[in-house]
Amino acid sequence: MQLKASTDYGLRAVLYLAQHPGINSSKDIAEEMAIPRDYLIQLAQLLRNAKIITAYPGKNGGYRLARDPHDITLLDIINALEEELSENTRARREERSTALADDMREVYELVLESYDAYLDSINLGMLLEASTRQEDKRGFLAQHLSLESERLAGCSSASKIA
Repeated sequence: MQLKASTDYGLRAVLYLAQHPGINSSKDIAEEMAIPRDYLIQLAQLLRNAKIITAYPGKNGGYRLARDPHDITLLDIINALEEELSENTRARREERSTALADDMREVYELVLESYDAYLDSINLGMLLEASTRQEDKRGFLAQHLSLESERLAGCSSASKIA
């Protein structure tokens, strides 16, 4: 899956803040994470609105995480940065629905729920831990995702029984 540039930049900025506790200037974040500074400021507004980061205005101002890194998930960040379908668009899609389209939408919704569950299970603390490992970063995250997959399969089986 390819992330939009805005999501990629936003994730980089939040990871930088997780690695550097305290207040960090937009200049430092932009330079260290290769993000255009003006764009970073726009993304920071979205992240502030989602209560992921806090802004400190003034000469010595900047940004810092609003919560502990273990309390911020990838899903939180992506939801803050990605545009959701408008209510009007959803309503128009439902008006033009067919039985086959409804079946496909149901399957697609299940895929999206699983995707969201994975993203919600990965927090910034986990990503920081993976990034500091000298070897097997991929294995560390793969193990977590495997456990999450087993958990989701168990939930799916339980809902079929009920």
